[in-house]
Amino acid sequence: MRSITVVAVVAGTLAATAIAPTVKLKRDEVEVAVPSADLMALLRRRFTDSPDDVLALQDDRAVRRFSGRAGPFPYRTVELVTFGPDWITFDHLAGPFSHCHERFTFTDHGGSTTVAHTGEFRLRGGIWSALLAVGPVRRAFETHVHDHMVEMALMVSDQSDATPSSSHKSQ
Repeated sequence: MRSITVVAVVAGTLAATAIAPTVKLKRDEVEVAVPSADLMALLRRRFTDSPDDVLALQDDRAVRRFSGRAGPFPYRTVELVTFGPDWITFDHLAGPFSHCHERFTFTDHGGSTTVAHTGEFRLRGGIWSALLAVGPVRRAFETHVHDHMVEMALMVSDQSDATPSSSHKSQ
């Protein structure tokens, strides 16, 4: 009986993955005219200093709510935000994704920083969700992240009177 259960679980997982594929996001980069340590400190405060949205905070991790619109798609998520020495990751715990992992990496260039974003996601639902995921949801997600990265770069650059540059780069 146990082997039948294991086979059923494996078959169900494989079928769900085939119907709802993992979609890789295009690598994106933004140059920010501040040192990496200053940028990381600013982002850490931004993601942890909101008592209404931070559900738990311990050491280098926060569980936080996010909401908004990515193109035509409204979203509400709960995410585990983890802060490393030169990276921040977001792992979606609740929301429209059955799986979503994002990583922002910060490379210091002696006074400026390259912020690179990579990620992947899988939508909940069946074949229609899969079709949305590889088309409009991916484009909306990538555009949304890019717009936030440029907004962050402009906000920080306004404080240092510099202009950010950005580029979409394929992985």
